[in-house]
Amino acid sequence: MKNTSVTIWSVDMERAATIRQQLIELLQQGEWTSLDLSAELSIQEREVFSHLEHVKKSTGGEKIMVRPYQCLSCGYIFKKRDRLDRPGRCPKCKESHIRMAEFSLR
Repeated sequence: MKNTSVTIWSVDMERAATIRQQLIELLQQGEWTSLDLSAELSIQEREVFSHLEHVKKSTGGEKIMVRPYQCLSCGYIFKKRDRLDRPGRCPKCKESHIRMAEFSLR
């Protein structure tokens, strides 16, 4: 009997590589929010962040550029944020109305 878990895993790995290649191509074209990338790649937003982390580590001479999240209530800019995923609320005013970060590859 064939072990299907190995087959499924290898198919998932091939699909992930393809998604990452598509992600790199999109990032080279311009700035994208995680929601835009999610819609374009037909994956969940949380998967986008996972792929972005991998691309961040694996792109040789290119660098992921991030236009940071910004609180729309008080204007606080999340400049020193290392994590790529969305912040829950602003540390300054505690509001949760936050402008999405935009990602690109340069």
